[in-house]
Amino acid sequence: MRRIGLVLFLGLLWSALPPAAPARAAEAVSDTVPSNLWLTRSLLSDLAARYADVLGPGPRKVLLAPLDAEPGTELLRTAISEVLLDRGNTVYLAGDEDAPTGPVDARWSFRVVGVELSYPEVGRTLGLWRSWIARRITVTVQSVITEEPGGRLLLDEEKEVKVADRFPAGDFERVDSPLYAFTTAEPVSGGWHGRLEEMVVLGTLAGLVAVYFANTSD
Repeated sequence: MRRIGLVLFLGLLWSALPPAAPARAAEAVSDTVPSNLWLTRSLLSDLAARYADVLGPGPRKVLLAPLDAEPGTELLRTAISEVLLDRGNTVYLAGDEDAPTGPVDARWSFRVVGVELSYPEVGRTLGLWRSWIARRITVTVQSVITEEPGGRLLLDEEKEVKVADRFPAGDFERVDSPLYAFTTAEPVSGGWHGRLEEMVVLGTLAGLVAVYFANTSD
């Protein structure tokens, strides 16, 4: 009877465990959880590559003209420069001493409209007792690209990209970055949903233990 009770207990315990986490969450459990700064830079690089497609194949002389001096726009300028240089173009910055006095092939004006970071949910992987934090990052960028000389408009639009994932709560200090205002945020509290979830799990486990010892006492 004890062996039967143990098998029943383990079976009920297994059935109480939650289904496997989605692949996106599973990837975040690795040792390579990207930081907020890394993800923001990656999103900016993706946007820069999409915009640069309108210029066609290089080499071209491109004058970069940031529309503001905000930190996000500075990160975008770096991303645009890297994309253009990788494609064989020559890049100049408006206002720099080495900016050409003669005509260029294109002028690219840009700014980061906003970077929004949030941790909308904090939870726990039931059965494993590992806590996790959900993360969302939204980046919005404005770009205007004109062909020079002549000023023919090649592109004038605003794009938005988003990313959402989960990472282990223990990685928070490494993921969250106070370097910029848009790379740090406060996670939301677990709220009554999280407390209720834990109470249900504890109650279920207590019931399973009771069933096990009730069977082993026969």
